[in-house]
Amino acid sequence: MRVNHELRCGARAVAPVVVALLAAACAAHRPTLAGVDANSTPRPISTLNQQIVSAAATSSVATDYNIGAEDLLEVTLFDIQAEKGEPQRVPVRVSQSGVVNLPLVGRVQAGGLTVERLEESLRERYKRFIRDPQVTVFVKEYRSYRVSVVGYVEKAGIIEISGEKTLLEVLALAGGLNKEAGKTVQLTRQTAEGGRTFVIDLDRLARGGDTRLNVPIRSGDIVNVPKAGVFYVEGSVKKPGAYPLLEEVTITQALATAGGADESLSKLSGTTLFRKLPNGDREAIPIQLAAIRAGKANDILIAENDVILVPMSGVKWLVDRFIGSIGMGLAIPAF
Repeated sequence: MRVNHELRCGARAVAPVVVALLAAACAAHRPTLAGVDANSTPRPISTLNQQIVSAAATSSVATDYNIGAEDLLEVTLFDIQAEKGEPQRVPVRVSQSGVVNLPLVGRVQAGGLTVERLEESLRERYKRFIRDPQVTVFVKEYRSYRVSVVGYVEKAGIIEISGEKTLLEVLALAGGLNKEAGKTVQLTRQTAEGGRTFVIDLDRLARGGDTRLNVPIRSGDIVNVPKAGVFYVEGSVKKPGAYPLLEEVTITQALATAGGADESLSKLSGTTLFRKLPNGDREAIPIQLAAIRAGKANDILIAENDVILVPMSGVKWLVDRFIGSIGMGLAIPAF
């Protein structure tokens, strides 16, 4: 009877201590919006950089190149002989107004045309003097121009470019993406209607091979690589913190990224997703992990700034932190 009495008395004395410790433990596991852990990204940014370099090396837009001011062209007139009976080759520099001067036909607008379009235009003009004229145009020297690359790249700044370059080639010239970069690129360009911004999905371009998104870069373009969005996994997980949202990530993938739940302490049934609403409030969405794993519920996608909180089980904490200590010889005073 005395043993029971001592246990009851000890329990009464310990209860306030346990409550205080539980409160402290829970406070320690509240969402802290910790900094991004670069070593814990769902997909290494180096992989995307390798794909950017590879895609840039194989990209080609020569046939779509628009001739511009200061380009040096070589126009070959096969029906007009030069010395030693060779076709006449005429080197000509494009003026600031986009015009070139050629034998017989005089001033011809070249700026803004592709090589193919200019060849067609010259053949039409030379038909006045030559029957079925054969004309080719070759760009011997490309003009140089400047493009701004800003945001989360390794070497942000103004890049001097010679000739036609694509988006991937410019990103490669900027050293590729840095470890905090997102998966989209914003391309801002001045058009006749004013400034326009295009958002390009790098995953579709570099990983998916959608070459339509590898657009030619123009003089004065601004290439902006925004920072990756983040999501947070907090509470009773092995690696709580913030993680870059580099691709589509589900609830279970997010938990795996954080090392998984601490099985000895977590209360998985109480897992909650906190999502920011347009008005600034956060909506609490209960997550039924057991149902997801059983295929009875959807494994929903994470959105930017989502917070996943895995609560601590008070009973598990008590067993692990307190009762476990009793088994190791902790004396409980009797009152």
